[in-house]
Amino acid sequence: MKELSSEDLKKIIKRSDPRYDGHFYFGVKTTGIYCRPVCPAKPKPENILIFKSASEAENAGYRPCLRCRPDAAPGSKILQGTVNSVSRALRIIDETTEDSLNVATLADKVGMTDRHLRRLFDEHLGASPIEILVTKRLHLARQLILQTSNPITDIALAVGFKSIRRFNEAFKTLYRVTPSQVRKESSGENKSELTLSISVRAPFDWQNILSYLTRHETYGVEQVTSDVYVRFIPIEKGAASIRVRYEKKDNALKIETTHLPLLNIRQSIALLKHLFDTEHNPVHLPQSLKMKPQGVRIPGCYDGFEVAVSIILGQLVSTEHAKKKVKDLVLRFGKKISDTEEIYIFPTPQTLSKAKIEELGVTKVKAAAIRSLSEAVLSGEIVLSPMADSEAVRKKLLAIKGIGPWTVEMIAMRCLGDSDAFPANDLIVERAIKNRMIQVEEWASFRAYLVHCLWRDSVSVSKKGKSL
Repeated sequence: MKELSSEDLKKIIKRSDPRYDGHFYFGVKTTGIYCRPVCPAKPKPENILIFKSASEAENAGYRPCLRCRPDAAPGSKILQGTVNSVSRALRIIDETTEDSLNVATLADKVGMTDRHLRRLFDEHLGASPIEILVTKRLHLARQLILQTSNPITDIALAVGFKSIRRFNEAFKTLYRVTPSQVRKESSGENKSELTLSISVRAPFDWQNILSYLTRHETYGVEQVTSDVYVRFIPIEKGAASIRVRYEKKDNALKIETTHLPLLNIRQSIALLKHLFDTEHNPVHLPQSLKMKPQGVRIPGCYDGFEVAVSIILGQLVSTEHAKKKVKDLVLRFGKKISDTEEIYIFPTPQTLSKAKIEELGVTKVKAAAIRSLSEAVLSGEIVLSPMADSEAVRKKLLAIKGIGPWTVEMIAMRCLGDSDAFPANDLIVERAIKNRMIQVEEWASFRAYLVHCLWRDSVSVSKKGKSL
């Protein structure tokens, strides 16, 4: 965020400027409530107190507003310069399943000293890494207390607290009520089913995301219809399911889970946020008469290895052919986990590292590349996650024979969450550049969104029976 004065920020609040949503928050001294800059509430300027993050506001004793829901709001992806490290650390906090995550471990993952990481968090967010971590876990805990009948102790453990006493103290400090008092508002419905929400910023082109995911659907692992995305999750006996739909009136994804263990909820929500690019603020993308990004998102992945293998199978072939080869791979090397439905576990890196993939009718080069990738993932040399160092992973991928620049950029886009990934030698992208349809330099840091705009428009034109 650019250096803005207190008066500048108050003007932003007055006009509810969506460009700054996620960049800061404000508290109202007279009510003890904190809000997002897009909140319809318009307090007197002298009663406004500026905060760098939701955690800073809550640590100062402010409660989340029930109108703009800052505790459920998407984060900000517009972090630049030194705060790239903060952005990556926030992703790790969001996506890690380690209950024992501490500042030293987090700093090591980001590649700096814990002292320096604390300094950056204080500078840009006004709160320590642990305060941010605790805040995020408490927000999820409140949703689970309201939406399930699971014991509060189980919920505390599921969101990452090791001590129920510590959980109760932190919860009461934040919400001014105990978990038991919140539980009284719970519907207490069937434990096997749970509905949660993930907020997004409008506009959000849900149909385009589903269209893309349909073209790249993994047989037996996920299902995509005209309005719903379904993911199957292997559990001890059979499979759990996650259904995702978009509620436009609420600007939120509605997540419905069936038989998904409570301990899997935190990780699943983080993966769904990455899959549907929920942290993105669309108002920052360039606008022009030719290119209108209207709610475009970058479909990520739920399983990085699965998507990376699919991308390799899709090299130099049509999406229809690639989808069929992925199905063949699942049927041949995957594991069926339902007696009544076609539900599978995608082949593991261990399985594919030794598999005779050539027998599926793919080239020896592709088969060897998949085996090499599997070995690298299995050994931990390559980590296919937004938590990983994007540039380091790129170099390791390029070192694998059969993986070229297009494949690397596609993997960076979908698996690593790199918003500037740019497969320049993609046929549609090449054609757009050659015909001077786009000005790539205008999309610095957001070239992956440009690519998806081009693909979206290409599909739209194709459906009309015209050539691009």
